[in-house]
Amino acid sequence: MAVKKKVAQKTAGRPRSEDLEPLVLKTTYEMLAKKGYHGFSIDDIVLETGVAKTTIYRRWPNKANLAMSTVTHMISPYLEFPKEVPFEKGLLDQMEALSLVFTGKFGRVIATLIGAGQQDTELSESILENYLLPRRDAAKEFFKHAMESKQIQPLTDAEIDVSMDILYGTLYFRLLLKHQKPQFQDLRPWLERYLRTLKK
Repeated sequence: MAVKKKVAQKTAGRPRSEDLEPLVLKTTYEMLAKKGYHGFSIDDIVLETGVAKTTIYRRWPNKANLAMSTVTHMISPYLEFPKEVPFEKGLLDQMEALSLVFTGKFGRVIATLIGAGQQDTELSESILENYLLPRRDAAKEFFKHAMESKQIQPLTDAEIDVSMDILYGTLYFRLLLKHQKPQFQDLRPWLERYLRTLKK
């Protein structure tokens, strides 16, 4: 009886449609932070929020998509490239913001999802489509703008890809292997040294 009463309390008043997305994303993040990706289900989100499962699946086709949409929604405000600033300053400022995300409350969730994605094809694909590729596209546009304004030397798309791997790989390597914290100030001198090579 107690279980039935709890379910009834959760579902009695369904949230308004305009409140659904932030409610579901907030609840999903809390589940990810407490239980990890494999520790919760869509049914848990339904029970906690009172949002119908069919409504959730209309917006997010699967659990992996919901998880990565949640992370992207939470951290996107920190990851935008600054407008109207020199290339080196803008890139380093954006990388510093990312390092703060990685060393803050979102870092463990992101690392857990990337780790889980190594054994979960659906999650791995969602990480690429909803998180990594959009972020790399934005960075690539930032590089191309710097090339057009002659702040850095001309680079091919392949060279831009390698440059991004060199720069951002320092943060992700530390985030995932945890041998050092992905703190920006420790890395900044080396990042600045690499960025100088792009100006020649």
